Amino acid sequence: MGKSSLVRGASGSFQTRFLGPKPAVVDSVALSSSEPGTALVKAMVRDFRRPEVGDKFSSRHGQKGVCGLLVHQNDLPFNELGMCPDIIMNPHGFPSRMTVGKLIELIAGKKALFEGKLADSTSFCKNSTKEICASLVQHGFNFSGKDMFYSGTTGEVLTGYVFFGPIYY
Repeated sequence: MGKSSLVRGASGSFQTRFLGPKPAVVDSVALSSSEPGTALVKAMVRDFRRPEVGDKFSSRHGQKGVCGLLVHQNDLPFNELGMCPDIIMNPHGFPSRMTVGKLIELIAGKKALFEGKLADSTSFCKNSTKEICASLVQHGFNFSGKDMFYSGTTGEVLTGYVFFGPIYY
């Protein structure tokens, strides 16, 4: 959600009012000009709300999905550390969209989380995925970044491993 205003001949500060239905937070402001004596001001605003069934989500890698079910946290699967996922994504989206960067972000984020440091998971980073995965093993995780999960309703071990970690949405 954004707002843009064309300002002619203005100098100094400029003030505008957001007329949305709910209060919002300004994420960023961009200033540009298309013709002399004018300024284009773009403000990116966001609001906080609870997800609903039908809401669309997209990660920074373009992996899109729609909320199909809302579940209470005590019914969600959990790992040995007691952590539950916020979003459970169908893995069938990876072969078609080929978003390998999302997988690398996940394992690099998991490494960073347990080392207490920022991680670079861009294509320009110095660490290879093998080095990142080796670091996961040092912290007691599987080399591939997958975890064993337990059913939130029965407490039984789930039959497959789950690729689990922090991702920016």
